[in-house]
Amino acid sequence: MAAQNIARQLIHEKGFHQLSESLLQKDGIFLKHVDSDSAYTNDLGVDIKVEAAIFASRHRSESGEPTLTVHWPGNATSQADLGGSPKSLSFTDPPRLRAALLALDEAREARKLNYAVTMEATHHGPTELGVPTLFVEIGSAEEQWNDMSAAAAVSHAIWAAATSPSPGKLAVGFGGGHYCNKQSLAMRKEGYAFSHILSKYFFEEYDENVIRMAFERTQGECHTAVIDWKGVRGSQRAALLETLRNMNIEIVRV
Repeated sequence: MAAQNIARQLIHEKGFHQLSESLLQKDGIFLKHVDSDSAYTNDLGVDIKVEAAIFASRHRSESGEPTLTVHWPGNATSQADLGGSPKSLSFTDPPRLRAALLALDEAREARKLNYAVTMEATHHGPTELGVPTLFVEIGSAEEQWNDMSAAAAVSHAIWAAATSPSPGKLAVGFGGGHYCNKQSLAMRKEGYAFSHILSKYFFEEYDENVIRMAFERTQGECHTAVIDWKGVRGSQRAALLETLRNMNIEIVRV
């Protein structure tokens, strides 16, 4: 229901016109309704060469806190319980995520929404669409999924990500919990544009190949790691630093 409400806002506000039963268009932007759950959508089902795929979606949490989120999909460990392949990450285009987060901030302020706005660590599928794949979500329960003002905020953010990417210093994030508060702040205050965020849970199954993939699947030249220093245990951090130095990656502490 969150995705459908966001789609309704996009259609209403941007004037999408119908191309087929499940496909609409506004200028060079296409809006596609898919039958599968977004995390399990392994094929966009369109005969169109696309630059990126942006999913309007729901966020769910046990706390039920009203939240507007952005994140890249991917499975940083061998667990792939919610779509995608194990130890595989989507392609990313960081200025699109930066644009979405800043647009959510703007919409929250303009609409006086009592919602947290944050970036989440990389999680769930799909991982193999072959193009940068971004999620912009309403959370965290049915009340928020049916909040049309929140849906309008996400609609605004998706349109910004699709049409007006916000340039910044490209970086991969490491450490911290599921909600990337320190990296989100660095994006707002220090001008970063984030690719994947590999949270502290990644370090339970540390794999250098996944780290390399995070950089390799970032569109543009990305040679910086932003580490939530206290969000990684000392021994795990040492292994990470060795890997990053061997890759000639700039290391930034937050």
